[in-house]
Amino acid sequence: MTGFSKVFLLPFFYYLISCSIIRETIPSRPLNDGSISILLRIDKKFLEEFEKITSGSVPYTYSEKEYNYAVISREKMKEYGFPKEGISISKSLPFKYYSGNYQDALSESIFALADIKKGYKDNILNSHYLYWVNKLFPKHSLYKVIGKSSRGREIPAIVLTDVSVPDEDKISVLFNCAHHSNEVVSVEHCYDVIYELLAHKRRYSDLFSKLKIWVVPIVNPDGSRVFWHENMSMGRKNGYPGWGQITEKENQGVDINRNYPFLWGKTKSNQTSSVPASVFFRGPYPGSEPETQAMMNLAEKERFAASISYHAFANCILVPYTIDGTSNPEPDLVWNLGKKIASSIDSKNPNHSFSAKKNIYGVDGVDQDYYFFKYGTLAYLLESSHLNPPYSDVPKIMESLRPAWGLLLDEISEGSKLYFKIKDENGNPLSANIKYEKINFFHGEVRTSRKEDGMFFQSFPNIRGIKLKFEKEGYESLNWEGTTWKSWKAVEIVLKKKIPAQ
Repeated sequence: MTGFSKVFLLPFFYYLISCSIIRETIPSRPLNDGSISILLRIDKKFLEEFEKITSGSVPYTYSEKEYNYAVISREKMKEYGFPKEGISISKSLPFKYYSGNYQDALSESIFALADIKKGYKDNILNSHYLYWVNKLFPKHSLYKVIGKSSRGREIPAIVLTDVSVPDEDKISVLFNCAHHSNEVVSVEHCYDVIYELLAHKRRYSDLFSKLKIWVVPIVNPDGSRVFWHENMSMGRKNGYPGWGQITEKENQGVDINRNYPFLWGKTKSNQTSSVPASVFFRGPYPGSEPETQAMMNLAEKERFAASISYHAFANCILVPYTIDGTSNPEPDLVWNLGKKIASSIDSKNPNHSFSAKKNIYGVDGVDQDYYFFKYGTLAYLLESSHLNPPYSDVPKIMESLRPAWGLLLDEISEGSKLYFKIKDENGNPLSANIKYEKINFFHGEVRTSRKEDGMFFQSFPNIRGIKLKFEKEGYESLNWEGTTWKSWKAVEIVLKKKIPAQ
């Protein structure tokens, strides 16, 4: 190689390397952000003129009897000379006018799995899609209603599993979205789980046989209804009018993800409030809301080994405990996985790289802390990288954050674990306390087996020299010593009844 070639190629080589490590980003451009885009109302008499001026490049987002609507950037609006006669600016309309293809989705009579990736979903489409996904994949899904909202709307869920395999040895995992229903992009993360697993069900056959993967795309259907069909200033709360003397409609309701019972109301922060008019109102007492109760009852029944609650849009994963002043059990079971998830994600956020954090502000009453405290669930809260962007951006956003749920499922399925079935001498399941000798708890955490089948499952790194004690009133205590294991086999623990003293 000549000296000229060396001089030329070396800088070019470093240029290629630098280009390869530049992080691809997507602009932050929420559909309903008035500083970025504008909703135009076009009189039906002026549709031809509008299409001529825009060369047909601006699609309609919603159609009514006398008007069509379209979202357009502020720059394009000035370039086209809007507003003008018959083409005016609309304000304070609900999200259905912005979403794009909502009306088309409602009117479709034939369903295919790919339909769930065509656009954003309100509570109506959510129920519709979950129902038809189950009809399309009856061997790999179950349609469930886990409860009703404050205003009586059903809260639907889908369970992804191999229905031909008995539930006896399956472990449950949870993905939930839209505690705050004004964060419509969060719903797409739940549907990403549904689509990817079912579209590639052969690849994931082992997961289907081992797990019950619960997906609750909209925890807050009342908030969804309000945000989509009434007022975009609402939707974070559940919209229930029963608490406090609230006269302004947009201030009604409770922030469901401030309502869970662990250390409820202990945080002094402007992100949680005892004032009913606040958008962060945590409710009159812990667990007051039907939506919260539905999720708590589901967790008690399923004893989720892991969970992710999706929100928007701080671009991070929050690791419990998230409440200031709290201390995780030692050794810590959740941070190693949380960091592993964060390091695997190359998000499209234009301002910040993805990271694992304790919290982004002081708050309490959140679902992930409750699940971690009550059941030892590896419970994370994932803040998406964007807030309600044009739906054309959604596929890349989903792809960039997909490693989070993939790694979580891998950890539960293939990682180190403790897995017991606790019974009496006659083979009847027992709800017993499980005490760790070498794990320190700081908030009165109690680990128990499930009463229906005696199951106790805990996923955590391979730690040698684990010592446990199984206790139940009226039974002799039993000590167990060993290490975690990776095989999918429960160890049977038999507790003997105490013999009454003579």
